[in-house]
Amino acid sequence: MEPTVFIIAAGIVGFYMAWNIGANDVANSMGTSVGSGVITVNRAVFLAAILGILGAILVGTHVTQTVSKGIVNPDAFSGDPELFMYGMFAAVLAAGIWITVATHLKLPASTTHSIIGAVIGFGFISAGVSVINFSKLAAIVLSWMISPFAGALIAFLLFTIIKRLVLDADNPFKAAKTVFPFIVSFVFIVLTSAVLYKCLHCDLLGLGILAAIALIGISAGILSRFLLRFYHKPEMDHYYPVENLFGYLQILSACCVAFAHGANDVANAVGPVAAIFHIAGELSNGVTSGIFQQTVEVPLWILAFGGIGIACGIATWGYKVMSTIGQRITDITPTRGFAAEFGTAATVLTCSLLGLPISTSHTIVGAVIGVGFARGMTALNFNIIRNIIFCWLLTIPAAALLTMLIYSGLMYVL
Repeated sequence: MEPTVFIIAAGIVGFYMAWNIGANDVANSMGTSVGSGVITVNRAVFLAAILGILGAILVGTHVTQTVSKGIVNPDAFSGDPELFMYGMFAAVLAAGIWITVATHLKLPASTTHSIIGAVIGFGFISAGVSVINFSKLAAIVLSWMISPFAGALIAFLLFTIIKRLVLDADNPFKAAKTVFPFIVSFVFIVLTSAVLYKCLHCDLLGLGILAAIALIGISAGILSRFLLRFYHKPEMDHYYPVENLFGYLQILSACCVAFAHGANDVANAVGPVAAIFHIAGELSNGVTSGIFQQTVEVPLWILAFGGIGIACGIATWGYKVMSTIGQRITDITPTRGFAAEFGTAATVLTCSLLGLPISTSHTIVGAVIGVGFARGMTALNFNIIRNIIFCWLLTIPAAALLTMLIYSGLMYVL
């Protein structure tokens, strides 16, 4: 196939994968906000789309591994970059197809796990089982347990604390005004740390960074305490103003998760595409050796291209996964939604600092289950939970099988 034609085809497939990331991964960050009623679907779509684009363009991964997550030994392909190019094309297309199926079924799935499964399929069919890093694969499988359970535990504990200190108090509104500034400080400290570490890759142990994070958190708490002097209890259900307060924090947490998704997950779509562009460009110039690279520079325009694809996915199909996260697992209120969103951000940050594998999609599902569990087992829809877990278990093998079929088809045609 002509390199120019293949570059166009790779761009289309990359956009398709970015669309899937938006429709599934980024959309689920806004699910609890929509489910609790603090924001409409249209506004959630708009916010998530803008933040996804900004995350991709401003702090997207400019240098990305051409073979995702080190799951396959890249040296196996260094002697035949053209086959590697076809393999990456098959992997991105297969991963996108699987996420499309999951989104159609309204099931949140991990796009990172999907691309990893796809790369495993390509590595297996092209170079054999010896190129697969099974220790890395075991760590990814471990994340299926770590992510949801850690998210559920933190969200459960956080909602339980809010319930006891605020919702169960004799005067919930007065209790909320006392506790809220401390929660705001803690939220800003965690979310600022998450953005700096996950998106900007800053070392959080630096004295200057720690001081800046602490200053932001304390300043936010003081400002909220000042603003609460002007927030008066309306003449209605005494829980309403409490839920309304936590609704603002819920939206803030969801926005940070959406921004982080755009920054980190855009590489799942444009990383392999950038590698294809590099190889195809060299081949079109007559270069046939020494063109394989384990890392490749991702131009800003490709990051923007991926960010726009993410936005399109949110705008068209984002509502499907939003409805599952926000309504179908358990009933969500602003306090429960805040506990779930903040529990997700805190879990991802903590596990990342500890070097543990983590899936944001799995974590948000676990966090929603955690706040539902705090209300009792009957508050959870176990049919939906079962379907979600089944989708998770199928992601890697299904993406691998699809890749092998597509790659075989490409080799037959080409």
